[in-house]
Amino acid sequence: MGNIENRFEEGEKLDRGEKLVIESLPNKRIYNPSAPFKIEENFYLFCRVEDRMNGTSEARLFQQKGNEWILVKNYPTFNLEDPFITFLNDGILFGGVDVKWENGKVKFLRTNFYYGKDIFALDPQKPFAQGPLNMKDIRIVQLKNGLGVFTRPQGKEFLRGRICYLEIEKIEDLKNREVFSRGRLIDLPLEDEEWVGTNDVYLLDDEHLGILAHFAFQDKDGNLHYQVITFVFNRKNFKVKNLKIIARRKDFPQGPSKEKRLEDVVFPGGFWREKDYYLLYCGLSDEEIGVLKIKNPFVI
Repeated sequence: MGNIENRFEEGEKLDRGEKLVIESLPNKRIYNPSAPFKIEENFYLFCRVEDRMNGTSEARLFQQKGNEWILVKNYPTFNLEDPFITFLNDGILFGGVDVKWENGKVKFLRTNFYYGKDIFALDPQKPFAQGPLNMKDIRIVQLKNGLGVFTRPQGKEFLRGRICYLEIEKIEDLKNREVFSRGRLIDLPLEDEEWVGTNDVYLLDDEHLGILAHFAFQDKDGNLHYQVITFVFNRKNFKVKNLKIIARRKDFPQGPSKEKRLEDVVFPGGFWREKDYYLLYCGLSDEEIGVLKIKNPFVI
């Protein structure tokens, strides 16, 4: 692999990463959270909850109680991996990756979206829209007029995964699956063996969007290496600046890994933003959840 440090700046960390204290569930691993969010006076977080016996995953809702996050037991279960949430002007968009298995292998996957005014009224059996087959890491952001859509096609010029961008007028446009093929490629300094995907998006001003993403590659021994990156994207001229690596697995305490090949994996979910710092919530080694305090990476 080429020298990553020559292509990415180093984000400024304000503290050592910590592990999230979350309720333990029997025979389950809990990782890859959404961004945390607040409704009335309560803080919530969606997490990927995976069965250790059969490997199937669900997206479950957790609520902060003191220093611990507790499962909201009466909230519906969504058969999704890697949940995310976006607050739009007219509602809440929740989603994740719907994966179908056959004989222990992935038959197909797609991104499911659920949309409504009330997060507690979403129906797992009634997705609002679905992305194209075999596309992960689709994210939406509210613009002043319309919505921005980040996609991640693979194959051909997109290799193992590249980020593209397009805009739509209204949320209902997501129901047209052809929309997701209209994205224009964002030029990032990547080598052919590397891949990226968007995890969350933040409106900075009318032109600029702050992008939280993962950057990954696989070494010759089959081990996966995931870092967390950010950059500022100009949606009008497609220019990228302030490309940073803000988190690596070594920034967090050591811990268990789902598999040996996943030891060096940190997968971002989203930020909780305070005035003077950002808290990054992310999955660690497909087994746990970490939190890292960093300086605002999106200075324009």
